[in-house]
Amino acid sequence: MFSLAKNLKLNITNSKLAEALKLKKVKLSTAGKKKEKKIEKAPSQGISEEPKAKARILPPIEKKPPEIKEEIKEAEKKTAKTKKTALHEVEEKPIAAEPAVEEKKIAEEIKFEKELPKKEEAKATEETPKSKEEKPEEKKVLETKKPVEEKPKIEIAEEPRKKEKPLIVEEKPAAPKDFKAKKFGGFKNFDTRDRLGLSSSDEERWRKKRPSKQFRVVEKIEIVRPKELSVKLPISLKDLATAMKLKATELIAKLFLQGIVITLNDYLDDELTIQLLGQEFGCDITIDRSEEQRLQITSKTIKKEIEGTSLENLQPRPPIITFMGHVDHGKTSIIDCIRKSNVAAGEAGAITQHIGAFTAKTPYGTITILDTPGHEAFSQMRTRGALVTDIVVLVIAGDEGIREQTIEAMNQAKEAKVPILVAINKSDKQGFDAEKVYRQLADHNLLPEAWGGTTITVNCSAAKNININSLLEMISLQAEILELKADPHARARGTILESQMHTGLGAVATVLIQNGTLKLNDAFVFGTNWGRIKAIHDQNGKTLSSAGPSTPVKISGLSTLADAGCEIIVVADEKEAKKIAHDRAEGIEREKLRKAKKGTLDLSQHQKERKELSVVLRADVQGSLEALVNALKKIQSKKIDLNVISAEVGEISESDINFAVASNAIILGFHTRIEAHAEPLIKELKVKVLLHDIIYHAIDDIKNLMVEKLDKIPEENDTGAAEVKAIFKSSHLGKIAGCIVTDGTIKRGQHARLVRNGEIIWKGKIASLKRVKEDVREVSKGVECGILLENFQDVLEKDFIQVYDVTYLTQEL
Repeated sequence: MFSLAKNLKLNITNSKLAEALKLKKVKLSTAGKKKEKKIEKAPSQGISEEPKAKARILPPIEKKPPEIKEEIKEAEKKTAKTKKTALHEVEEKPIAAEPAVEEKKIAEEIKFEKELPKKEEAKATEETPKSKEEKPEEKKVLETKKPVEEKPKIEIAEEPRKKEKPLIVEEKPAAPKDFKAKKFGGFKNFDTRDRLGLSSSDEERWRKKRPSKQFRVVEKIEIVRPKELSVKLPISLKDLATAMKLKATELIAKLFLQGIVITLNDYLDDELTIQLLGQEFGCDITIDRSEEQRLQITSKTIKKEIEGTSLENLQPRPPIITFMGHVDHGKTSIIDCIRKSNVAAGEAGAITQHIGAFTAKTPYGTITILDTPGHEAFSQMRTRGALVTDIVVLVIAGDEGIREQTIEAMNQAKEAKVPILVAINKSDKQGFDAEKVYRQLADHNLLPEAWGGTTITVNCSAAKNININSLLEMISLQAEILELKADPHARARGTILESQMHTGLGAVATVLIQNGTLKLNDAFVFGTNWGRIKAIHDQNGKTLSSAGPSTPVKISGLSTLADAGCEIIVVADEKEAKKIAHDRAEGIEREKLRKAKKGTLDLSQHQKERKELSVVLRADVQGSLEALVNALKKIQSKKIDLNVISAEVGEISESDINFAVASNAIILGFHTRIEAHAEPLIKELKVKVLLHDIIYHAIDDIKNLMVEKLDKIPEENDTGAAEVKAIFKSSHLGKIAGCIVTDGTIKRGQHARLVRNGEIIWKGKIASLKRVKEDVREVSKGVECGILLENFQDVLEKDFIQVYDVTYLTQEL
């Protein structure tokens, strides 16, 4: 019976059944004494000597689908019957030793189950939930109901009756499952929880019924659009629509009606278009130029800044004189005569190829002189000289007159609105004709004073120092008329004339200060770069602590090489200089991306590939490099392209050589040299390096290399002909053509072509030439011979063999 109850896994809580089990223990102890000693001792010793049973953790209850309520009721009835029969059997039948052990285990389990609720209650009081989300899961308490039927009372003398407590069994909580909320007041369907016996009426949660969509009230948010707006240019259409609280499609539609086709991410940079677009939607749009003004530092030019300065702060400054003219007309010679130096001797080829800036003391005061190159390649240098100067001295050779670069210099000075003073040089030479120069000047709207005009002209000779003082006097007179002044206490502003890489100082620039005073440790901005003055040197290499207006100096401390002609302006500190330079660079990058056009189909792929000559350029200064690049770009050819893959300032290094090898390019150095440790690498890798000091020699060499790169054109010159009269077969040689020479001479090994019915059948060489049975070198006109063609046997009678010489012609660009 007990095993039946155990197999059914029922939680027995009937107090009567527990009392019956205790009575059974007493009877077992008395009945065991009457049996044999061996049988008596085993159970008695087991009862008395066995230690008190420790609390045992029940194994987790296996998850089985619980029976339906009706099955549970039937099981309860069966347990009630088994309890009755168990009580009668305890009274009537003595139980053997083996069942006693099983009954003892059952009693121990009952005792543990009684103690278990107490431990759980103690744990429950200690553990308090930290938050509503962290509440422990509820424990299910299964209390078995007491049977209604009355049981016979059995009195036990040994132990008083203890009050029964409900048995609490802790079940392993089931995994949480997401069940859909049941509709309030609806019909409850029979689901999986009902089948497993897990659902109850208490578990059903009440949820407020949601209102249907048709009764949902949607609140309309009123969009408040701005009446005034300030934007920065350029601005994308998307950003403008966001700022105006409009849809981008509305703006696109308005612009489309005005004939402007634009997309969402396109930029608008026209101020008028943006303002008209704002008026269409009732918004007054103004352009915010604060960022632009910050990056520009000042919107005033140097001339306007000086004009806006109070007269008390202005002080006279030396005039800036620029000498311009055609190459080899004597500009540098006149400057040397004024400075009492010999600059022309230091220039390669005795021609100026750099822009020079000097300060000279004359009997009429101090002047600043700029010497510009006269070669056609240095037009940008001449333009820079005309922009920063106060007076232009146009040097013309009296024996040659006005030439191409003279006209160019004249036009550049007129564009800069700078007064022109003409120096007619070489007055000591034979063939000097001042009247000829006057006529040419008049033709270009420069009427000389000798002819009643306003243009000052001075006849002079630099070689013999004739009338140089008169020239200086005229320059001084013109400067006084201009009343040149500057503010030495203002922040320094100037123009970079030239820049180069110095071995010890790094990036160095030649700067002409036009206003203010430049001092050591001043932070400055030039273009998209910045710098801080580390050293200031004058024309003689002397270190200076400051430089005032109209002073040309060399400065170091630049972050990188400067572009010739860019403006330099001093700012408050280094931090501000870095920020302005960085923001300028970002703005230029955005502008490039905005103006980038969509890629077009490259039709040149279907055409024949053109040859290309790649060049790596290295020069001593930025201005010379710029002039060289522009001169090379002017070389035009339909047969070959010239590609300058790298153009930098500095010496030719190992990295330049490796780069040239990888790109299959040549290296052209202008006024520079090769680093000492790079020369062995040139020999090892066999790189072609050209070094030049004169620009037109460098250009000529590049042209020659381009011509050499072109394939030579073969030209065929006929030297003789022969007619095939018969065919002879040879077991060793094959077919031999028996011919008679009809024109010129035929030589062995000569180029030949086989003509049949006016068409060329074969081209090759004559392998063998025989006269009778002997090999001969050549056969003249009217002589019969045997001709064996190289790798060709299909020779027929009445074919013609024509021989010719091939000459290769060099192509032109």
